[in-house]
This record gives sequence, structure tokens and C-alpha cells, in this order.
Amino acid sequence: MYQSFAEKAIHRLFAVTLLLFAGVEIIFAADLTMEEAGQIALKDDYTLQAISARGRSMSELSVAAERLPDPKLKLGFANLPTDSFKLSQEPMTQAVIGVRQMFPRGHTRSLSSARINESIARNDAEAEDREHRILLAVREEYTRIYLHQERQKILQQSLIIFADLAEITRDYYATGRAHQQDVVQAQLELFKVEERLARIGQQEEQARARLAEWIGADAYRNLDPLWPIISQPPTTQEIIENLVQHPRLRAWQHEIEKSQTSEEIARQAYKPGFAVDLAYGGRSGQNNDGSDRSDFLSVFVTMDIPLFTKNRQDRVLASSIADTSATQYARDDVYRSMKARIQENAATLLREQERLELYQEYLLPQAAYNAEAAFEAYQDAVDDLTTLMRARIGEYELKLSHVALRADEIITRARLLYLQGEAS
Repeated sequence: MYQSFAEKAIHRLFAVTLLLFAGVEIIFAADLTMEEAGQIALKDDYTLQAISARGRSMSELSVAAERLPDPKLKLGFANLPTDSFKLSQEPMTQAVIGVRQMFPRGHTRSLSSARINESIARNDAEAEDREHRILLAVREEYTRIYLHQERQKILQQSLIIFADLAEITRDYYATGRAHQQDVVQAQLELFKVEERLARIGQQEEQARARLAEWIGADAYRNLDPLWPIISQPPTTQEIIENLVQHPRLRAWQHEIEKSQTSEEIARQAYKPGFAVDLAYGGRSGQNNDGSDRSDFLSVFVTMDIPLFTKNRQDRVLASSIADTSATQYARDDVYRSMKARIQENAATLLREQERLELYQEYLLPQAAYNAEAAFEAYQDAVDDLTTLMRARIGEYELKLSHVALRADEIITRARLLYLQGEAS
């Protein structure tokens, strides 16, 4: 009885364990959608985390840059006699303690803080652009994986067709209706489809490896069975008109403003800087009348006098102005490049959509009809095997081209959405 009870307990434990593993497998076997892949990539991106940490760092520096420099403490002795080194010997000998506070030139402190704030704004824009570029990369790789799977489905269907055709050809050869060359040709086409199927499987694995760079092991999950959907981007003119608001260009604009702030800081060098010294000198000993010697309090104001500016302030200001111009030229070059990419992708999208319509309305139906007609003609001994092979090959080649074009159209949409500066 004890063994029977133990066996029942073990069986129940084994059953529960199987259910648990089955539940975990079901969870991990959930289909991966394009939106989910993008969210995983954004959550796990270390570069975004580094940008965020850099932003926090600069926020702290912005507060510190606006504060006055730390005061300096001064300790020492003044007018110490060298013959005896006694503090009470001479009436001018003092034990001095003092403090010095520097006041930077003009509005240097507030401008330095503003320059760091421009760096923070640029950092935020770069983070936003990084998010959009991550989504674009994930969408492209996800679409390519889906494309490879669709191509494999088409080739697997063609594999069945060519296998049946090879079998029919062997039967015809056995009855004298076909030549041996027809048998060899049918078998050759079957092997070519198998080779192509293996090659596309390799391409899918490579695409999954590239996607895994962004989302890790989730890249090897089953994809959503439906084609990925990306919204239609606005018109070319609308995208170009709003291009200046793109995060990448906003980052460059903040860099220009930062450089202009550096110009203002350079102009502050023409203004004087100040330092205030406050010192207390304690004296020991007595005066001739027997009274204690008075202590001294000293106050000094030190001021910079920027008289000779030709080879210093003028040069620094000229350098800052040139740096601003260089940044503006770089920003204009990026704008021109992005505008050209918008026009290129918009033209590509228009032609891809026209070609897709042509495939769906004419090419695919005609190819299917041609293949069926060639097969019937071959069965009736009207056409030869070469004509039938050409029709079947043309049919699946058109199907492969159609799904490739459909994937290209989705990727082009994704690129235009990135250039639009929006995540969806």
C-alpha cells in the first residue's frame, strides 16, 4: 500500500510538472508582433540608457556651473622680522587669516549654465532620434524575416508541384510518352527548388541573428502570421515642411545654439573679472605706552584689465564664431541629405504601390492561368515539358517577386515614417 501511495504521488507530481512546463512553453510560443519587438528593443537598449545617464550628469553640471567659485582661505604671517622671527618684536608683524572670493567676468556663469542646458536639450533630441532609429531597424529586420518565411511557403508549394511533375514524367517515360531527358529535367528543377529553399532558410537565420542584436532571444519566436502593418505616411511636401522638427535636426539646432552661447561667453572675456580679498591680521606685543597693539582688517578688490585683446580675446571670439558657422553648415548638410532621402523614398513608395497593383490584378492571375494551361497541354501531349517547366518556374518566380515587393513597400513606409520624425 505504501508503494502504491508513493507511486500515485510521483505520478501526480510528474503531471503537475508537465503542465507547468507546458504553460511556460505556451507563453514563450506566443507569436511575436512587430510592435512588441520594437518595445522590447527600446526597453533593452543600452545606448538609450547611457544617453539618459549622460542627461542626468549634465543636469547636475548645469546647476553647478551657475554658482560662484569656492572661496579661497588664506593663512600666514606678514612682516615677520628675520633677525628673531618673533611676532611681538615689530609693530607691523601680523598673523593673517583671510578669504578670497572670485567673481567671473560678466554673465559667464549664467551663460555657462545655459550652454550646458543646450547640451541637455541636444541629448534629449538624440535619445528621441535613437528610439526612432531602433524602431526602424527592428521593423526592417522583422519584415525581412517575414519575407523569408513567405518565400519558403511559396517554394514549399512549388516543391510539391515539381515533385508531382517529376513523378508524372517518370510514369510517362515508362509508357513511352516522355523522353529520358524530360525525367532528368524535372528532377533537376526539383533539386533547384530544394537548393533555393535551403538558401532562403539560411537568409532567415541571418535576419533573425540581426534582429537578436536588438531584442535577444525573442528574435527566434514565431512571428505573427499576418503581414506587418505600417500606416501610410503623409505626402512628400508635408514631411519636408515638418522636417526641421525631426529629432536629428533638432539635436543639430541645439548644437548651433550651444555654439552661439559659446560666442557670448567669449565676448564676456572683454569685461573685467573681480576678486574680493578680506583679511584679518592679529598683532601681539604692546605699544610704547604699554597698551596692546590693535589688530588690522584689510579689504582688497582685484580687477582684470583686458587691454591687449588682439591675440587673446579676439582670437577666442573668432574661433567661436567660426565654430558656429561650421556647425550650421553641418546641420544644413544633414537637412539636405534627409530631404533627398524623403524624395527618394516617396518616389520609390509610389512606384512600389503601382507595381503591387499590377501584380495583384494582372501578373499573378495570368501566371496561374498560364501554368494550368501548360499543364493541361502537357497532359494532352500538345506542349513539351520545357514549356510546362517554364510556365511553372515563371509562376513561382512571380510569386517570389510579389512578396519581395510587398516587403520592400513596408520597409519604404517605415523609412518615410522615420524621416517624418514619428514612431508610428
